[in-house]
Amino acid sequence: MTNDAASTTTVISEHDQRRIRAAMSAMPYAATERVPKPWVAMGDAVDADAVVAFLHGLAEVLGEVAAENDKHRRRLFSLEADVEAFRRIIGTAPAEVTP
Repeated sequence: MTNDAASTTTVISEHDQRRIRAAMSAMPYAATERVPKPWVAMGDAVDADAVVAFLHGLAEVLGEVAAENDKHRRRLFSLEADVEAFRRIIGTAPAEVTP
C-alpha cells in the first residue's frame, strides 16, 4: 500500500474543494482571523476537519454579532420608549384608543 496523501486523505473531490473555497471566501463575517480558512494555502486539500474548523470559527463570530445586534435592538427599544414618554409629557402623543 502506498502512502500517497492525495489518494488516501482527500475525500472531497477537487471540483468540490474549489466550490467550498469559493463559498467560504464569499461568506460574510469570515474575514476575521478567528475563522480558519483552508484556502490560505491553496495547495492544501479541503478536508472535513478544515470545514468543521471554519464552521466553528464562523459560529463564534456570528454569535458575537448576534449578541451585539440584540444589544443595539434593546437600546433602540429603550430610546423609542423614552421618546414616547417625552411625547406624553409634552402632550404630543397620539390619543390612545381603548376598546
